[in-house]
Amino acid sequence: MIKRVFKQWMVAVAAVAAVAAAQAQPVVRFQDYPGTGNLLVRVAQAQGFCEQAGIRCELRTIPAAPLGMQTMLSGDIEVFFGPTEVAAAAVARKAPIKVIGAGFVDPVFFVAAGAKTELATENEGYPGVVKSFKGKKIGVTQRGSGAEFQVVDMLADVGLTANDVTFVAVGAPDTAFPALTRGQVDLIMTFSPTDGMCEVLKACRVVVDPRKGQGPKSLLDTRGGSGSMAVKADWAAANPATVEGVRKMLAQSEAFVANPANFGKTLEVLRKTFGLQLPNAEQIAEVALRNTISNFKARGSVPAMQAVADAMTQNKLLSARVDMAPAVLP
Repeated sequence: MIKRVFKQWMVAVAAVAAVAAAQAQPVVRFQDYPGTGNLLVRVAQAQGFCEQAGIRCELRTIPAAPLGMQTMLSGDIEVFFGPTEVAAAAVARKAPIKVIGAGFVDPVFFVAAGAKTELATENEGYPGVVKSFKGKKIGVTQRGSGAEFQVVDMLADVGLTANDVTFVAVGAPDTAFPALTRGQVDLIMTFSPTDGMCEVLKACRVVVDPRKGQGPKSLLDTRGGSGSMAVKADWAAANPATVEGVRKMLAQSEAFVANPANFGKTLEVLRKTFGLQLPNAEQIAEVALRNTISNFKARGSVPAMQAVADAMTQNKLLSARVDMAPAVLP
């Protein structure tokens, strides 16, 4: 009887200790997006990599990168996640940030046209197709976003400027897709799973895809540094163990996702967190994952991040050259 009571007491003590240990782990809030979003963190949550790294991961859906940067700088999340263009713009404004990871490393945006959008030069491929963008309404995630910056790069390749099109903020794929299919815009510069929506629902088509090597040299040179996870510099300095925990977790997730044997488990995570209410959503999720899975990486290349900033300067999106190296944590 005494042994049984003692054993029950020990189990209870262990349970309380486990709860206390979990509560003691620092909470790290990451920006996420609808669709494939911040997949490495989603996988880390599902596989227990966050806890193993000594942190508690939370995801906050913020569907536009500039808003995510503002939210991080205000202290409402710890980790911004989005295109390096937005991080470079923050550095140019002297925002005190440190890039601690990537999440994705190659271009994620692509241009999709509505089923009824006519592009006279579409058969020319890139860059010829961009000549037909003149006079069109182009949806981007948010004004001043990486999506808009990259469209400006494409326009410059054929001698056009931002003044030759009309940019419209349409948000992430869950709101951009309806805006396109309802004719509110002619084109959208968007990201996965819109490609899956186009393929499965036959409601649109991808006309420029930098993921396949289509696009201006300035954009293609950013491969390896297209994505950034950034935190406030003072937070990074005050929490070095937490930063290392985040990096460890991301590396574990990258290895898991990169293993072909784990595709089914990764797809299961995506389907549970997909967040898009559409016909054939499960099929769309699978197509989107197959199209993007090789892009999910924990760390990016500083020279490629510098190429992002240099392209922005070249296209007069930044008033002066920005040195990215000091903003990237080694």
